[in-house]
Amino acid sequence: MADTPTSWLQTASQRMTWLAERQKVIAENIANADTPGYNARDVESFDDYLGKAPGSAVSVDYAKSEWGRSLDGNGVILEEQSILAASVSGQYRLASKLYSKAHQMIATVNGK
Repeated sequence: MADTPTSWLQTASQRMTWLAERQKVIAENIANADTPGYNARDVESFDDYLGKAPGSAVSVDYAKSEWGRSLDGNGVILEEQSILAASVSGQYRLASKLYSKAHQMIATVNGK
């Protein structure tokens, strides 16, 4: 991670950006679940994303499934991707709720 201090609001915003990109990649994996030879993809870790320059894009690479491959060589296991999608969705809801509450708190302090 960079040596410059960042606000937790900025980190929450970056987390939501990273989660949105991860959800997009998971959706693409699910859409290609019946494509022979397709390899599932995933995004870089959040720690790696935070270590990059501000405004950098989230890197996407091939994912290593712990569940194996289908007979046609497809690397997308729908059960695994569904679990990941549900997890990312819950994490995004939590991050957006915390972000919203922080804005409410700042508005309250400012008397608005």
